[in-house]
Amino acid sequence: MSFVIEHQAWDSKLMGFPVGRLVGFRLSETELRPILCGAQQEGWRLLYWSVDPDDSISNRSARATKAFLADRKVRFVQDVLLRPQPLPPTIVPAQTLTPRLLELAWQSGHQSRFRLDPGFAPGVYEQLYEQWLRNSLSGEKARLVLQHPAAPDAEATGLVTLEVRPGRADIGLLAVHSSARRQGIGRQLVQAARHYARALQLPQLQVVTQRANQEAFQFYQKEGFRLEHEEVVYHFWL
Repeated sequence: MSFVIEHQAWDSKLMGFPVGRLVGFRLSETELRPILCGAQQEGWRLLYWSVDPDDSISNRSARATKAFLADRKVRFVQDVLLRPQPLPPTIVPAQTLTPRLLELAWQSGHQSRFRLDPGFAPGVYEQLYEQWLRNSLSGEKARLVLQHPAAPDAEATGLVTLEVRPGRADIGLLAVHSSARRQGIGRQLVQAARHYARALQLPQLQVVTQRANQEAFQFYQKEGFRLEHEEVVYHFWL
């Protein structure tokens, strides 16, 4: 049996208690229970565990130990065309935090495990996404924050953040305001992400979402993304 618990520093700071990520594969119930007991004795309050959907042993063990099924996380990817990608004229960089951008950040996470898990205290989900947006605007987390529309006096109706990973641009937050959907704004935001991925000479564009978020799941498929990876995320409250 091989496992490790990795400290999640950012999550721990935000939530005010020790949070870790359990890394282990094909763990039986008889192996998992002492791991959780030991983690509790060491002072961990919350553990995340990402499991392959085909790992029937680990998934069965998680259910047997009453883990909270927090997410079925999926990662989509698409190749960025070598030719220059046009930037929609309606999309511009966002510079400062506004109430509307914050509202969009919250809307982007309406299916987030941090919102759906009742174990989290009220307000944690909102704090997490606000900090995510702040860190993106400051450049600490994202390379670019873009908004729709371009008019300086108009309220934002769309938001996308773009992070840089080895060989890839990564869409972090993406949202269209609930009052402005079905108008093609989401497609413009993705096209802007493609434009900047090409400008940064990154050959691929990726995005992570929840399988339960069927609207987002189908949207990315229509935009030409292919499913690359899926994992089941459990939460253990100790």
